[in-house]
Amino acid sequence: MPISSRDFDKSDRESNLMVTDFLRAHPLEAYSADELVKEMASQGRKLSKEELTKMLMLMEYGRKVTSRKLGGVTYYRHREFLGYTPPTGPI
Repeated sequence: MPISSRDFDKSDRESNLMVTDFLRAHPLEAYSADELVKEMASQGRKLSKEELTKMLMLMEYGRKVTSRKLGGVTYYRHREFLGYTPPTGPI
């Protein structure tokens, strides 16, 4: 059964917001992708580890989260906003 474009676009946006809001609400803790999958499932959003990892990588590229690898496991946490940083290089 096909779904509308609105529903298709809405699913990723809502998942992204849920992950961002969860990490923002817990700024002193870092979470692995497995822990975030379980947390999102408890909030009613079923995501695979691969989907969540891709989402977190894009969020890291957009400077919303930061990651560190400890003991072979990558942990993610909300990136603290430190103020405006002007662009460097030619404009």
